[in-house]
Amino acid sequence: MTAEPAVKPAQEQSNAVWSLGGLMILKESAPELEVIDALVLPGASPPLHQHDFGTEAFYMLEGKIVFYLDGTEIEAGPGDYVRVPRSTPHTFEVLDEPARVLDILTPAGLWDFFVEAGTPATELRLPDEIVVPPNLAEIVSRYDGKVLGPPLRMLR
Repeated sequence: MTAEPAVKPAQEQSNAVWSLGGLMILKESAPELEVIDALVLPGASPPLHQHDFGTEAFYMLEGKIVFYLDGTEIEAGPGDYVRVPRSTPHTFEVLDEPARVLDILTPAGLWDFFVEAGTPATELRLPDEIVVPPNLAEIVSRYDGKVLGPPLRMLR
């Protein structure tokens, strides 16, 4: 039996997209797990939504993000971990500076969404602006999710 290497080489640029105000880099993808390294612009705030396919967790590496989970606000910074159970309404807002976070999904389920909602990254840097597709709710529904309301910045 051969084990997969514990240390993976840096992903090629083909695994990078600019999506919803962030540079998303796919680090791991298997049916049971997906890990995305996300560098996100200040002010980025997805609409209130839920994922019905599984659990999403965020491990904060840099910056600050206010998360809104099922009616509760949580401010998170480097070293903090925020878990969003399956079908939990949530959103967030990136505060004053870019934030870098590991987005961990079990099972896998969001990478293809980020690809469809974004564009291939031509450089490994932040996108120039936050671009939200006009048909975002339709895209979300194709990936076993629902848009439930406005972004956090509009809920406050």
